[in-house]
Amino acid sequence: MARHEGPRRPAAAKKPPLTHFLCLPLVTAESRPQLELSIKRFTDEVAGGQVDADGGDVTSRVHPKAIRPVGALHCTLGVMSLDKAGLEEAVQALQSLDMKSMLQQACSQVPSSATKDSEAAIESGTSGAAPSSLTRPVSPPLIEREVIPLSIDLKGLVSMHDPQNTSILYSAPEDRSNRLYPFCQAVQKHFADAELLVPDDRPLKLHATIVNTIYAKGKKKPPMRQRDREEAAEQHEAGQGGGEGQEDRSQGHGPRANAPLKLDATALLERYRNFVWAGNVVLDRVAICEMGAKKILDCEGQVVNEEYTEVASVQLPGSRT
Repeated sequence: MARHEGPRRPAAAKKPPLTHFLCLPLVTAESRPQLELSIKRFTDEVAGGQVDADGGDVTSRVHPKAIRPVGALHCTLGVMSLDKAGLEEAVQALQSLDMKSMLQQACSQVPSSATKDSEAAIESGTSGAAPSSLTRPVSPPLIEREVIPLSIDLKGLVSMHDPQNTSILYSAPEDRSNRLYPFCQAVQKHFADAELLVPDDRPLKLHATIVNTIYAKGKKKPPMRQRDREEAAEQHEAGQGGGEGQEDRSQGHGPRANAPLKLDATALLERYRNFVWAGNVVLDRVAICEMGAKKILDCEGQVVNEEYTEVASVQLPGSRT
């Protein structure tokens, strides 16, 4: 008897592989010693003993391989899927940025979060202060102004998801000059307008991933290919990733993340709430990096660090060379 089959559904178009990402590297000659000490202390304190990464298990301990190496710390502004010609265009786009002008423009954009305290004081009548528009000093012409280096503090630990069932912990950069976000948004927009970034309409979330359990291999689930693992992690780390209750469209992350190990990070978040990973870090460049951190080996062949290959970078004004 003949077997009748219904019409087959067309195969879904395969998404092009992610090849590069746009970022602010956080590792500089001055920040590296601080970050190395902080990551070592964190690893010694929370990653004692072996943690099983069996699918679905929730643990309060951190798998050692889930802790990101110092050389991989960065804030991602967007991810890219580029061929050779596209990469050349992206490099040209980076080199065409007027960093000095963009940082100067960022000075005039004060995030609402930075003015909440002063506005509340004015409304309550306790500050005796005049409206900010009257107290703000008159700026000299842009051409005469020197650009103050863009520096941050990397402080605290936050969960990307429900703290009791999460796979990603990160630290958010704090910028007392309030220029970081408007500057990064301007850089991101420049690349998005040139259609060089993978489209994503979620708001920018600058963060440095400290723990990502997608790098911890499970025993029951087949391990992800290194390439797939890096793509999934970096897609999430593009800065548009969602928090608890928000859909995260990147593979392997978000409220329904399929990372092999989930953490109950409640105690960790409280313990490291005010922990300073690095202070007064002068950001020195914007870079395009290849997807996939490369392992750095010592003379005995042991992995001592991981770093992303920088294809191109542009120095930020005021930073030390």
